[in-house]
Amino acid sequence: MKRGRLYIMRGNKKSKTAAAILLTGALAFGSVSTAFAGVIGHGISAGKWQQDSIGWWYQYYNSYYPVNKWEFINGYWYHFGPAGYMDTGWYTENGVMYYLDPTNGNMYRNCQSVIDGFTYDFDDSGAAKVENHYKNPVVIPPEGQKSDLEKLVDAMCDDVLSGLVYDGMTDRQKLTNIYYWVRSNLSYSGHSATRDWVTEAYEGLRRHRGDCYTYFAVTQALLTRAGFPSIEVIRCTDNDHFWNLTQCDGQWYHFDTTPRAAGGTFCLLTDAQMLAYSAAHRGCFAFDQSLYPPTPLY
Repeated sequence: MKRGRLYIMRGNKKSKTAAAILLTGALAFGSVSTAFAGVIGHGISAGKWQQDSIGWWYQYYNSYYPVNKWEFINGYWYHFGPAGYMDTGWYTENGVMYYLDPTNGNMYRNCQSVIDGFTYDFDDSGAAKVENHYKNPVVIPPEGQKSDLEKLVDAMCDDVLSGLVYDGMTDRQKLTNIYYWVRSNLSYSGHSATRDWVTEAYEGLRRHRGDCYTYFAVTQALLTRAGFPSIEVIRCTDNDHFWNLTQCDGQWYHFDTTPRAAGGTFCLLTDAQMLAYSAAHRGCFAFDQSLYPPTPLY
């Protein structure tokens, strides 16, 4: 891995903040997050993690701290920015993308991870490579790892699906029944309480009303519970309309259960059909095709 230029700055840039923290004892080793606990030996001197209202930094015992550089601490690589604070999330250096864990700053290495709906492979140096440039279907946790809310939504979906999906039905028949159940049982209110799809699915199934995100979330809950994958599609012009992509007979199709004032049924439509309707209705279904798996041509 290439390293950033090494700058060493004296601790007086943060002396007031660090002194206040040390005086209160808030960052004594007993109270530091376990992700950052411990003292290391280093080429300059040993040190420990410090935190203020802005973020974390690593301070050596001689009051120096790393700036604009990588640092290997307790078996993990970290990167520190121009003010000396630990970086998190995506970091790009010399055209190479690295990912630093949002919770503890550890650089991802030798692993594969889904981030913002995309699958990335990270090699031993931490360099990221996109394995799949399409958004992935929502990941449903194993039964033993589901929250109480997820289990409640599952039970609500099972109750609905018991009257919609039967053995011997084709995928298209099952999906069509799900589509029209959502259309018939939810009313558009112009408001959703959250952007967490499980929470919003619960609210939609309970209250039977909401906006396009509610329709999307309820649909996603029913689709995935019935065994159909679901990908969130977002209108790219304003990020303010949501719908689903799902699979029927191994092919991806658009599945938008939200009613439109101009009318229309959007059950298992192709890219071409969605974009044709969008072009005639002020770009209502504009979406970045490069982010989603393609649908059949016809």
